[in-house]
Amino acid sequence: MSEVRSVHSGPEFFVQNLRKQTAASHQKLEDNHLSKAILEANVTLADYQTYLSALYGVTLGCEKCVFPLIQNVIPDLNQRFRSQLIANDLRATGFPQTQIDALPVYTFTLPNVAEAMGAMYVLEGSTLGGRMLFKHINKTLGLTENNGASYFWGYGEQTGPMWKLFVTAFTQFALETEQSAAIIDSAIHTFTIIDKWLDEAENEK
Repeated sequence: MSEVRSVHSGPEFFVQNLRKQTAASHQKLEDNHLSKAILEANVTLADYQTYLSALYGVTLGCEKCVFPLIQNVIPDLNQRFRSQLIANDLRATGFPQTQIDALPVYTFTLPNVAEAMGAMYVLEGSTLGGRMLFKHINKTLGLTENNGASYFWGYGEQTGPMWKLFVTAFTQFALETEQSAAIIDSAIHTFTIIDKWLDEAENEK
Protein backbone atom coordinates (compact mmCIF):
# COMPACT_ATOMS: atom_id res chain seq x y z
CA MET A 1 0.00 0.00 0.00
CA SER A 2 2.85 2.41 0.75
CA GLU A 3 4.10 2.06 -2.82
CA VAL A 4 0.64 2.89 -4.18
CA ARG A 5 0.41 5.97 -1.99
CA SER A 6 3.85 7.16 -3.07
CA VAL A 7 2.92 6.83 -6.75
CA HIS A 8 -0.15 8.98 -6.20
CA SER A 9 1.50 11.58 -3.98
CA GLY A 10 4.91 12.13 -5.56
CA PRO A 11 6.19 15.15 -7.48
CA GLU A 12 5.18 13.91 -10.93
CA PHE A 13 1.66 13.06 -9.84
CA PHE A 14 1.23 16.46 -8.22
CA VAL A 15 2.36 18.34 -11.34
CA GLN A 16 0.26 16.15 -13.64
CA ASN A 17 -2.79 16.59 -11.44
CA LEU A 18 -2.19 20.34 -11.26
CA ARG A 19 -2.06 20.62 -15.05
CA LYS A 20 -5.18 18.49 -15.40
CA GLN A 21 -7.17 20.44 -12.82
CA THR A 22 -6.16 23.84 -14.26
CA ALA A 23 -6.53 22.87 -17.93
CA ALA A 24 -10.02 24.32 -18.40
CA SER A 25 -9.29 27.68 -16.75
CA HIS A 26 -5.94 27.88 -18.56
CA GLN A 27 -7.63 27.26 -21.91
CA LYS A 28 -10.29 29.88 -21.16
CA LEU A 29 -7.53 32.44 -20.58
CA GLU A 30 -5.86 31.47 -23.86
CA ASP A 31 -9.24 31.90 -25.59
CA ASN A 32 -9.64 35.41 -24.20
CA HIS A 33 -10.05 37.96 -26.98
CA LEU A 34 -6.92 39.90 -26.01
CA SER A 35 -4.90 36.68 -25.71
CA LYS A 36 -5.95 35.68 -29.22
CA ALA A 37 -5.56 39.15 -30.73
CA ILE A 38 -1.90 39.25 -29.79
CA LEU A 39 -1.30 36.13 -31.90
CA GLU A 40 -3.07 37.38 -35.02
CA ALA A 41 -1.01 37.89 -38.17
CA ASN A 42 -2.32 41.46 -38.33
CA VAL A 43 -1.69 42.30 -34.66
CA THR A 44 -1.22 46.05 -34.21
CA LEU A 45 1.04 47.98 -31.88
CA ALA A 46 -2.12 49.21 -30.12
CA ASP A 47 -3.22 45.58 -29.52
CA TYR A 48 0.19 44.83 -28.10
CA GLN A 49 0.15 47.86 -25.81
CA THR A 50 -3.34 47.01 -24.52
CA TYR A 51 -2.26 43.48 -23.73
CA LEU A 52 0.96 44.61 -22.04
CA SER A 53 -0.91 47.25 -20.03
CA ALA A 54 -3.26 44.60 -18.67
CA LEU A 55 -0.41 42.21 -17.87
CA TYR A 56 1.38 45.01 -16.06
CA GLY A 57 -1.50 45.31 -13.60
CA VAL A 58 -1.52 41.64 -12.63
CA THR A 59 2.26 41.21 -12.74
CA LEU A 60 2.97 44.19 -10.50
CA GLY A 61 0.06 43.18 -8.28
CA CYS A 62 1.57 39.73 -7.89
CA GLU A 63 4.98 41.17 -7.04
CA LYS A 64 3.44 43.42 -4.39
CA CYS A 65 1.05 40.92 -2.80
CA VAL A 66 2.37 37.45 -3.59
CA PHE A 67 6.15 37.76 -3.51
CA PRO A 68 6.36 38.80 0.18
CA LEU A 69 4.49 35.63 1.16
CA ILE A 70 6.75 33.24 -0.75
CA GLN A 71 10.17 34.85 -0.31
CA ASN A 72 11.27 32.05 2.01
CA VAL A 73 10.04 29.33 -0.35
CA ILE A 74 11.44 30.35 -3.74
CA PRO A 75 15.22 30.84 -3.26
CA ASP A 76 15.82 32.92 -6.40
CA LEU A 77 12.70 35.05 -6.12
CA ASN A 78 14.67 38.29 -6.52
CA GLN A 79 15.45 37.23 -10.10
CA ARG A 80 11.78 36.80 -10.98
CA PHE A 81 10.56 40.40 -10.83
CA ARG A 82 9.31 41.20 -14.34
CA SER A 83 6.90 44.12 -14.10
CA GLN A 84 9.76 46.49 -14.86
CA LEU A 85 10.24 44.69 -18.19
CA ILE A 86 6.65 45.50 -19.14
CA ALA A 87 7.19 49.13 -18.17
CA ASN A 88 10.34 49.20 -20.32
CA ASP A 89 8.44 47.73 -23.28
CA LEU A 90 5.60 50.20 -22.95
CA ARG A 91 8.04 53.11 -22.87
CA ALA A 92 9.88 51.69 -25.88
CA THR A 93 6.62 51.59 -27.85
CA GLY A 94 5.61 55.14 -27.02
CA PHE A 95 3.91 55.06 -23.62
CA PRO A 96 4.86 58.03 -21.40
CA GLN A 97 5.81 57.18 -17.81
CA THR A 98 2.82 59.11 -16.49
CA GLN A 99 0.49 56.81 -18.41
CA ILE A 100 2.27 53.73 -17.06
CA ASP A 101 2.04 55.08 -13.52
CA ALA A 102 -1.72 55.53 -13.98
CA LEU A 103 -2.36 51.91 -15.04
CA PRO A 104 -4.62 49.98 -12.65
CA VAL A 105 -2.94 47.31 -10.52
CA TYR A 106 -4.77 44.23 -9.30
CA THR A 107 -4.73 43.59 -5.55
CA PHE A 108 -4.33 39.90 -4.78
CA THR A 109 -5.88 38.93 -1.45
CA LEU A 110 -4.18 35.68 -0.47
CA PRO A 111 -4.42 34.55 3.16
CA ASN A 112 -1.56 32.06 3.16
CA VAL A 113 1.59 30.83 1.44
CA ALA A 114 -0.15 27.92 -0.31
CA GLU A 115 -2.55 30.21 -2.15
CA ALA A 116 0.31 32.56 -2.98
CA MET A 117 2.19 29.63 -4.50
CA GLY A 118 -0.80 28.80 -6.68
CA ALA A 119 -0.81 32.35 -8.04
CA MET A 120 2.96 32.25 -8.59
CA TYR A 121 2.60 29.03 -10.60
CA VAL A 122 0.42 30.89 -13.09
CA LEU A 123 2.73 33.90 -13.28
CA GLU A 124 5.88 31.83 -13.77
CA GLY A 125 4.18 29.49 -16.20
CA SER A 126 3.52 32.46 -18.46
CA THR A 127 7.26 32.68 -19.16
CA LEU A 128 7.00 29.50 -21.22
CA GLY A 129 4.23 30.82 -23.47
CA GLY A 130 6.06 34.13 -23.59
CA ARG A 131 8.79 32.61 -25.73
CA MET A 132 6.26 31.78 -28.44
CA LEU A 133 4.71 35.23 -28.16
CA PHE A 134 8.14 36.81 -28.48
CA LYS A 135 8.77 35.08 -31.80
CA HIS A 136 5.41 36.25 -33.11
CA ILE A 137 5.81 39.85 -31.95
CA ASN A 138 9.34 39.97 -33.28
CA LYS A 139 8.14 38.76 -36.67
CA THR A 140 5.01 40.91 -36.93
CA LEU A 141 5.98 44.13 -35.15
CA GLY A 142 9.77 43.93 -35.40
CA LEU A 143 10.27 44.33 -31.66
CA THR A 144 13.27 42.71 -29.96
CA GLU A 145 14.39 41.70 -26.49
CA ASN A 146 16.24 45.03 -26.28
CA ASN A 147 13.55 47.16 -27.86
CA GLY A 148 9.93 46.63 -26.87
CA ALA A 149 9.67 42.88 -26.25
CA SER A 150 11.81 42.22 -23.18
CA TYR A 151 8.87 40.88 -21.14
CA PHE A 152 8.09 38.08 -23.57
CA TRP A 153 11.78 37.40 -23.99
CA GLY A 154 11.64 36.74 -20.25
CA TYR A 155 14.65 34.87 -18.97
CA GLY A 156 15.96 34.34 -22.48
CA GLU A 157 17.88 31.12 -22.90
CA GLN A 158 17.49 30.54 -19.16
CA THR A 159 13.68 30.29 -19.39
CA GLY A 160 13.68 26.48 -19.31
CA PRO A 161 16.17 26.14 -16.45
CA MET A 162 14.44 28.89 -14.45
CA TRP A 163 11.11 27.08 -14.85
CA LYS A 164 12.63 23.80 -13.65
CA LEU A 165 14.12 25.49 -10.60
CA PHE A 166 10.75 26.99 -9.77
CA VAL A 167 8.87 23.71 -10.21
CA THR A 168 11.36 21.94 -7.92
CA ALA A 169 10.84 24.40 -5.05
CA PHE A 170 7.11 24.69 -5.78
CA THR A 171 6.56 20.91 -5.75
CA GLN A 172 8.68 20.42 -2.65
CA PHE A 173 6.57 22.96 -0.79
CA ALA A 174 3.32 21.34 -1.94
CA LEU A 175 4.34 17.86 -0.84
CA GLU A 176 6.03 18.84 2.42
CA THR A 177 3.10 20.97 3.58
CA GLU A 178 0.41 18.69 2.12
CA GLN A 179 -1.39 21.71 0.70
CA SER A 180 -1.70 20.56 -2.91
CA ALA A 181 -5.46 21.13 -3.01
CA ALA A 182 -5.20 24.75 -1.83
CA ILE A 183 -2.43 25.44 -4.35
CA ILE A 184 -4.45 24.00 -7.23
CA ASP A 185 -7.59 25.91 -6.24
CA SER A 186 -5.60 29.12 -6.09
CA ALA A 187 -4.03 28.50 -9.51
CA ILE A 188 -7.48 27.96 -11.04
CA HIS A 189 -8.72 31.14 -9.38
CA THR A 190 -5.70 33.08 -10.65
CA PHE A 191 -6.30 32.04 -14.26
CA THR A 192 -9.88 33.28 -13.85
CA ILE A 193 -8.72 36.57 -12.31
CA ILE A 194 -6.39 37.28 -15.24
CA ASP A 195 -9.07 36.32 -17.77
CA LYS A 196 -11.52 38.81 -16.24
CA TRP A 197 -8.77 41.44 -15.92
CA LEU A 198 -8.04 41.20 -19.64
CA ASP A 199 -11.75 41.58 -20.40
CA GLU A 200 -11.87 44.74 -18.31
CA ALA A 201 -8.77 46.12 -20.02
CA GLU A 202 -10.32 45.59 -23.43
CA ASN A 203 -13.59 47.21 -22.40
CA GLU A 204 -11.72 50.29 -21.19
CA LYS A 205 -9.89 50.83 -24.48
